[in-house]
Amino acid sequence: MFESGFLPVSGGHRIYYEKYGRGRPAVILHGGPGGEMSQNIPKTFNLKQWCVILFDQRGCGKSTPFGSLIQNTTWDLVEDIERLREHFGFDSWFVSGGSWGTTLALAYAQTHTSRVTGLLLRGTCFCDDASFRWLYQKGGASEIYPDAWKTYLSVLPPRLHNANWKTIAQFYQKKLQGPDAMRYAEAWSTWEDKISYFTPQSDTTPDKTMLSLALLENHYFVHDCWLKKDQLLKGLSKLRHIPFTIVHGRYDMVCPISASFAIKDALPHVKLLVTPDGGHAFSEPGTVRRYMQSAKRMRRLWPKGHVQTRKQRNERVDRNGPGHATTGSQ
Repeated sequence: MFESGFLPVSGGHRIYYEKYGRGRPAVILHGGPGGEMSQNIPKTFNLKQWCVILFDQRGCGKSTPFGSLIQNTTWDLVEDIERLREHFGFDSWFVSGGSWGTTLALAYAQTHTSRVTGLLLRGTCFCDDASFRWLYQKGGASEIYPDAWKTYLSVLPPRLHNANWKTIAQFYQKKLQGPDAMRYAEAWSTWEDKISYFTPQSDTTPDKTMLSLALLENHYFVHDCWLKKDQLLKGLSKLRHIPFTIVHGRYDMVCPISASFAIKDALPHVKLLVTPDGGHAFSEPGTVRRYMQSAKRMRRLWPKGHVQTRKQRNERVDRNGPGHATTGSQ
């Protein structure tokens, strides 16, 4: 079963979504900010058992208006996810995300905890100051990939080459909203792409996606993703009853694996699967394999008696008569 469409949300945005399969509902949150849904994701789920919802977040992919920064914050996206859940009539659903999608998944789960039946994260990131210093300031990933780091610095004046990450990001912010935006977008997104793979691969990112990635990542990061200091880490206790699995590449240079270990320390019930030959990219074989195994395992952990949608629940009430609602696996 396939369905696609646009969902109007606040601020004049229209969110493009796709729905695959039938069964246990799951929403998949893409990376970025400013990335777009991956057509490979549905292939990692058994679509006879899962109903998978993908969507392009505000300002990117097929969502409109493209590149808009107006009312485009973490908390706007959290409420977009909730609007999608209501649109499809799910009482609750499974939440998965990769990279920035893990940040968004944690923010959503800590805000709408009762609506989350399980979490599957890939390449966890808290999007905090430590994360940004590692990625966008000399002394972190720059020391592992000094050649790729030169690309990121190539569009900066020499006086900024050793500046702190936020000063650099603020310079990029002005340029990404100027007449020569594509030049800066390419430098920004190429740096991340070059360090995303355990085994180097050629960059095939379309210019449009490069632009939305750079523009929206920069927009979010300059504003600290509208998160308070250690907000997501401090809020983990809200998730102690939720089935929770993390898949993370040992050599992830974009989102260091320390974040996933921090979650494991805070929530001992979390199942952490480390890909020994994995970097940041989802496409790497070991990461894909562990992700698929985790989705299959977590399908079996689904709460017994769960009813997929309010519509299905009402149909059961009508079929059995007033006061005779039944529950069971779909």
